[in-house]
Amino acid sequence: MILVAGGTGHLGIELVPLLTARGIPVRILTRDPDRARQRLGETPQFAKGDARSPNTLEGALKGVDTVVSAMTGFGPGAPGPKAVDYEGNLNLIRAAAAADVRRFVLVSIHGVTADHAMELWRMKYRAEEALRASQLDWVIVRPNAYMELWAEIVAGPIFKDGKATVFGRGDNPVNFNSAKDVASFVALALFDPDLSRTILSIGGPENLTLNQLVGQAERAAGRKAAVKHVPLPMMRLMSLVMRPLKPDVAAMIQGGIAFDTVDMTFDAGDLRRRFPQIELTRMADVLARQGAATTTPTSAELSH
Repeated sequence: MILVAGGTGHLGIELVPLLTARGIPVRILTRDPDRARQRLGETPQFAKGDARSPNTLEGALKGVDTVVSAMTGFGPGAPGPKAVDYEGNLNLIRAAAAADVRRFVLVSIHGVTADHAMELWRMKYRAEEALRASQLDWVIVRPNAYMELWAEIVAGPIFKDGKATVFGRGDNPVNFNSAKDVASFVALALFDPDLSRTILSIGGPENLTLNQLVGQAERAAGRKAAVKHVPLPMMRLMSLVMRPLKPDVAAMIQGGIAFDTVDMTFDAGDLRRRFPQIELTRMADVLARQGAATTTPTSAELSH
């Protein structure tokens, strides 16, 4: 049995069906089993619990052989990276060790350091250190930004109404990877003995600026977009103003600043040589699927 924490996010909705299709039993740790069931169907098991509450984890871990932690506290309305990405993972690591779990796969993020400018990166690093210090067999997977998420943020408005928002100048190259590809690497990390106690950095096949992403989305949508750039000074001011009022929003603005100022490139050459069986998805393919889903008429539309 595999316990997946964070099973309803971009990665989880790719990973869980991948595992269950292979006949592997999966249990989802979730605060809201009904909502999780709507996203993932009836095939996996659902255990109501919260990694921030250690007393909810013992039951969820009964009979579990392997844990995948893909949870995060980063995002609108989320409790924050410290509460989830570090403290929640720390609770889950300790509970997994007490339950004699065989392997713990932690989904971290590429470029983590103890002194990173972004809290999310710092908290992921602390979680990594806690896992490495444990008695568990572990694999740490470090993906980059998910294509699917950024296709929604940047390309979604282009498909909908021909508008796009770019954070900063939009000229900083960023590496994106598909959640589908990351799910394939996590599935390897669950069982491959050669990956025991290793850190696996994952990236996509290309580095794209946000301006280039807009260009690809325009081609997929078949229209030019009205592009609005949010200046860096304005973003820095907004982050300062929002920090005491809405720290989750301030953190997201900081993420936008990082996308325009921090080296976020990745060379996938070594990854391709090591794992030739996994074909890396290109952003254009994700945008094409998104465009097809946007333009496909609904059953209600077809009935008229």
